[in-house]
Amino acid sequence: MSSPVVSVIVPNYNHKAFLEQRLESILNQTFQDFELILLDDYSTDGSKSILEKYKNHSKVTALLYNTVNTGKPILQWEKGIECASGDYIWIAESDDYCDFSFLEKMVGFLENRVDLGLAYSQSLDVDEKGNTLSHRLKYTENFDPNIWKEDFVITGIDFIHQYLKVKNVIPNASAVLFKKSLVDSLYFKSDGIKDLHMCADWLFWIRVIQNAKIGFLNQELNYFRNHVAVTRNHSDIEKQKKRVLEEVVIRKYLSKMDNLKQLELWIQVFRKWLTLSKSVLLDNFKILKILKSPKLIMLYSKVLFEVRIEPKLKSIRF
Repeated sequence: MSSPVVSVIVPNYNHKAFLEQRLESILNQTFQDFELILLDDYSTDGSKSILEKYKNHSKVTALLYNTVNTGKPILQWEKGIECASGDYIWIAESDDYCDFSFLEKMVGFLENRVDLGLAYSQSLDVDEKGNTLSHRLKYTENFDPNIWKEDFVITGIDFIHQYLKVKNVIPNASAVLFKKSLVDSLYFKSDGIKDLHMCADWLFWIRVIQNAKIGFLNQELNYFRNHVAVTRNHSDIEKQKKRVLEEVVIRKYLSKMDNLKQLELWIQVFRKWLTLSKSVLLDNFKILKILKSPKLIMLYSKVLFEVRIEPKLKSIRF
């Protein structure tokens, strides 16, 4: 039996309400040369009852349940990729869904350009009921020009230097197809990627495209679910602080890349941290522990002085 062209990985955690729509949007694709790998990170909402309905489907090659919740989506990605036998990987998040032509168009896009390692489509943000909330073009409007208005192909290095270093401009894995060959057996064992809860996907994309070209298809083929439980909803200060510390990890990784300038981005992330920080001594220790580099510590100290100390000095009347 020949290997499928695409391995579709569905990592689920407590998305029972959306799971059936997700799976049906995959199984009804116009392109059918794929396998389906189902994963569950110890859901407590009855998701298992939905997954069990599909376990004997001819497309399902694996259904794996965790016995404890890891709380880290990237660990599910690792497990799914280890099981995958396809040329391309599609991590189809369990609360999203897609157009039935998603695979046909994305595989066609990739195979028309053999130099492409990763491609993604445009997305629409939708609510719990599938009502459109916004177009993802708004997410990239801070770039001039906003290249996401058209299809494009660009080297991974140029994409990182111009866009991905600023923020995660590949915001939803469900819109992405990438070559499995770009992720080797040691991929998840370095650079601290498995320690990240919120930003692991950002680091994942940076690493995947460094030695490949990336393409974008300006068609709304993916529906990006926005609801209360999604990991990108950082509703409290501690989550926001954790998100900033993970960004620091990513910026340190980017600092290893040749000729990549991010001074202003470092200043922004330090200012963001100090805005959120309440316990000065403890929070300083947390960020300094990650920074380690004397140059970065010096820059952080400079920003700390400007944000915290200088205003106080100016307020003192002699």
